[in-house]
Amino acid sequence: MPRPGLVAAGLAAAGLVALVILAALTGLGQGGGSVDWSVLVGPYGRRVVVFSCLQAGLSTLLSLALGALLALGLARRASFPGRQFALSLIATATALPGIVVVFAVVTVYGRGGWIGALARSFGFDPGTWLYGLPGILIAHVFMNGPFCARVLLQALEAVPPEQHRLAAHLGLTPRAVFRHLDLPILGREMPGLAALVFLLCFSSFAVVLTLGGGPDRATLEVAIFEALRVDADFARAAMLATGQLGFGLVLTVVFVALARRPAEIAGAGRAATRPDRESRGLRLFDLAALAIGALVVVPPLVAVALAARRLDTLIARDVMAAAATSAWVALAAASLSVMLAVAIAVAARDLRRHRRAGLGRLVATIAYAPLALPSFALIAGLFGVLRRVVDPLAIGPGMVVLVNALMALPFVVRLVEPPLLLAGERHGRLADALDMRGLVRLRLVDWPLLKVPLRSAFALAAALSLGDLGVIAFFGGPDFETLPFLLYQRLGAYRLDEAAAVALLLALIVFLLSLAAHSEPRRDAEA
Repeated sequence: MPRPGLVAAGLAAAGLVALVILAALTGLGQGGGSVDWSVLVGPYGRRVVVFSCLQAGLSTLLSLALGALLALGLARRASFPGRQFALSLIATATALPGIVVVFAVVTVYGRGGWIGALARSFGFDPGTWLYGLPGILIAHVFMNGPFCARVLLQALEAVPPEQHRLAAHLGLTPRAVFRHLDLPILGREMPGLAALVFLLCFSSFAVVLTLGGGPDRATLEVAIFEALRVDADFARAAMLATGQLGFGLVLTVVFVALARRPAEIAGAGRAATRPDRESRGLRLFDLAALAIGALVVVPPLVAVALAARRLDTLIARDVMAAAATSAWVALAAASLSVMLAVAIAVAARDLRRHRRAGLGRLVATIAYAPLALPSFALIAGLFGVLRRVVDPLAIGPGMVVLVNALMALPFVVRLVEPPLLLAGERHGRLADALDMRGLVRLRLVDWPLLKVPLRSAFALAAALSLGDLGVIAFFGGPDFETLPFLLYQRLGAYRLDEAAAVALLLALIVFLLSLAAHSEPRRDAEA
């Protein structure tokens, strides 16, 4: 039987997530007004849904392809100068705020950016090619390709070293190593990862709103934004949000069911050198893959660094106050998100191991539900519910922390779930036989494999919370400003140099968080 304490904690965490989402949908639906369902089934609704699926599908395919290439290259090249720095750049691109990504992409690829200047020097006018599907794909691949690489690299590095030693002893060719060791790992991880990236791109707001180029390239999230902020139609927003949530949940359930992991083979001992790393052909292939990754990731990050011309504004009182507010909000949200993720992942694992797979999959699926609902729709719905019993502005900081924690939850779960499953597969039966329970089991069985991914997950959650704009837009004001809110104000006032400085500060903080997440090399004896 699963341990009651661990399962109860996970069920409570999943119940909290579900309760918040249902409360938000209820709050939106109680906003008044009749719902016109033709917004989903009519021509406008069909066009919005089709474009949402098209851009999310293409973004997912490109992101998975880039992530797999980078992960394989980094796994085979386990040691080269600057590898930790490269991993930090990848993590920075993953967690960079959407509004900063848009700023960087326009700087590099826009008509007045680097590519536009290069094209004009050869006599070509790039026009507005960036605005539309191309710009959306570039921004999404920049953010999600590195995330896929991190998840897949973590899975590839978890292969027991004995398998690589056996492959070397048997004299397997590089193609055979890929077929028997790498390909099963990629096939196991990609379905769930594809669902997560698809949902992320499907619910993308800042990128699509800014780079979409017009109403013909609208998504459901943009339609929800218009219903809330332009028309103040809470009922229509609730219907749109319910449709998006339902679509995302169905997709997540399908992919979670498909992404069943086979049992791992336990391993021990020091890391073994991969037998395929000496292949000259693979060396050139990996070099090309890493070069492609660098071309995608590095230019936008450099654009942010070079765009700041008013660094003196960073010592202004409002900037320092916003940075302090962002710091405590990010740390609180990351702590809550990590606790929820670990509780849910442990409960889902134990339920699956003890023949309650259906409930386990349901608990795991709930963790991905916040990704299917826009953050500003979530906070607006909670606002509508709470305003009947309390002044929402009085508890605004707490609401910002809660919603940021829930929006980061799918990413945190995706990072902490694989090592927890691996720990259960390797040592679960022995732990059951020894009657290990609760925190003792977590410390002795799970923690050795969990601590490195958990540090990365905490840094990622903090970075995502640090860069959130959708939630703080409802509660931001002179007494409660974060760095993204300040950046939004600077951009709105066309104070572009000051905005670039704030964007650089955000990027540097995210980079430092990423560097801290990878500050210690992974000890192979624990893998």
